[in-house]
Amino acid sequence: MELTFPYTISVRLPSDLEIIPSIRKFVSEVLQVSGFSAKFAFRSEIIVDAICNNAITYGSEGGAESEVEASCVIYEDRMEIVVKDSGGTLTNIERLKDAVRRSRLGLPLSDYGPSGMGLEIVKLLSETIELNVDENNVTSIHVVRKREEVSQAS
Repeated sequence: MELTFPYTISVRLPSDLEIIPSIRKFVSEVLQVSGFSAKFAFRSEIIVDAICNNAITYGSEGGAESEVEASCVIYEDRMEIVVKDSGGTLTNIERLKDAVRRSRLGLPLSDYGPSGMGLEIVKLLSETIELNVDENNVTSIHVVRKREEVSQAS
């Protein structure tokens, strides 16, 4: 099978934590079929897990109609993932706006305790991470992860 890069996979999923393992595994398998290493795919799973978990836990108000949208663009040398939620409670939105501000200033998010560590891990595993909250309180996170260089054996 010949792949043409870039290509996009997108899913809309209910705001239910039970769905995250399936999405995480799906992205991992797509990356491996696209020629990325198992190590790259596994680390990308960690990113998908963390940002989907945050979107569902803090970025959606719950209920049957709440959804999270995930889009992954696969390039030959990188993958980019964007996760959007439907907007959470006012407290969570203010907390996220503060996290966006801190991220743009290069400040650690670990001040949020264990819940802030997910984004810190995403920052460690990614080239870039961009958080946005629009005027309708829809939150999106855009993560770019580049293919690791393969060392040449001498």
